[in-house]
Amino acid sequence: RDLPPDLLREVSRRFAILALVGASLWMIGTVAGHIADWAMAPASPRWRQVGPVDAISGTAVLVSLAMFWYVSRHRGDPKQIRNFGLFYMIFTSAALALMMPVEPPPPNVPVFPMLSWAGAVVLMSPAIVPSTPVPTLFASLIAVSMNPLAMLVARARGVWNFGSASDAFLMHYPDYMLVGVAVVISHVVTRLGQHVAKARELGSYELGELIGRGGMGEVYRATHRMLARPAAIKLIR
Repeated sequence: RDLPPDLLREVSRRFAILALVGASLWMIGTVAGHIADWAMAPASPRWRQVGPVDAISGTAVLVSLAMFWYVSRHRGDPKQIRNFGLFYMIFTSAALALMMPVEPPPPNVPVFPMLSWAGAVVLMSPAIVPSTPVPTLFASLIAVSMNPLAMLVARARGVWNFGSASDAFLMHYPDYMLVGVAVVISHVVTRLGQHVAKARELGSYELGELIGRGGMGEVYRATHRMLARPAAIKLIR
């Protein structure tokens, strides 16, 4: 049993908002980085220069805006939006991780376990754009693996010698722990939606969204489960 159609459409609306907020945060973060460079070294021309990090941020802004436009305008299958949500989670984590090889931390920075932005993205995604637990598990594992892979790339390029390859995964093991939390959130949200769908069953009909409300009752959009045809059902108070 899947989520009710109106809840799936609500997921689509939330994902559109998430993509728009993501585009705004990428732009704000880029501008704030240049302002910070200017505040710390006003005489240095670095704050005026456009570098690889700006290119990554610009690409992320374009992808986020494209997602927002598609979800807002496209009238396709709402279930497909959840797949876009998983892709957007992986893409955001990859974009954040790509900044590591192009601008690694200073030398001799100790490697210690930490939570990254990828972990925060993985934790938020199933609550905003819920998917079933198994796809959430695999997509989340791919997303949180982006940081260790980026560290290995930086190490192979010789721009960050942080020690053994296993340190890259030990540094981000808290992100992997959040994957389990994300799967639990996905399971809870999905089960709640399924309970809502079951509670809306009325004989051979499944109630959908509210169409209108009057003095005598409420009218709901409904679907006959066997005939798969639309209907309207009025509940008398």
